[in-house]
Amino acid sequence: MIIARAASLASATLAVLACTTLAAAEQPALIERPTPESRAELLRILGDVFNGRSVTLADDALTRDSVLVIERRALKGLEGDPAGGRSLETPVQFRLVINQGHCELIRSSDQRRWTLTETRCIATRDAAN
Repeated sequence: MIIARAASLASATLAVLACTTLAAAEQPALIERPTPESRAELLRILGDVFNGRSVTLADDALTRDSVLVIERRALKGLEGDPAGGRSLETPVQFRLVINQGHCELIRSSDQRRWTLTETRCIATRDAAN
């Protein structure tokens, strides 16, 4: 019984250390010197995430902040007001990180990751992430 508890405690300790090590290797990042290729790559990935729907991005997306929030575009009525009232859909949040030297986009809701191969990233000290 004591051996089983000790083994259990050792396994739990190793799991915590492994998670800490992985988190330490991952840093919030920014896109460094965006290019047409890096922008196209980001738009392609977001298009895949949103099942082919087009996504509009600011020219400086992920160059000043490591967090990207995508909201559904509200349809406008004839008078310019939102057609269906206020949207209650939750925006989708992504984080840009450097993980083991690779630039990765992470969807915050489920931690799914996409590696950006055409994009150069730099680590940031953005404490909000």
